[in-house]
Amino acid sequence: MPDFSPEDINEIDRLWRSQAWDHMWTGWAAAGERPETVWIFRTLTHWRRFPLTRTATGYALSDDRGNLFREAATLEELLKAVEAVPQLPGTPP
Repeated sequence: MPDFSPEDINEIDRLWRSQAWDHMWTGWAAAGERPETVWIFRTLTHWRRFPLTRTATGYALSDDRGNLFREAATLEELLKAVEAVPQLPGTPP
């Protein structure tokens, strides 16, 4: 699996900063100059955190148990897929 380049990290940060202050995507984290995984954080009513990895054709997002959830060619496509995830059952809107 390919590592994230500094350009990828900049794009993730740009996308995150372009969201409204109350968007479900609450933050992200990565360690190192070329990380293998970027952790994406969402509000508790949606998900807690999940790993984002690079693939040969784009990006893959897993749930917080490590199960593959979505793949997309671009980060923008992946963000739209993540926004479509319903909140966890039994949580207030």
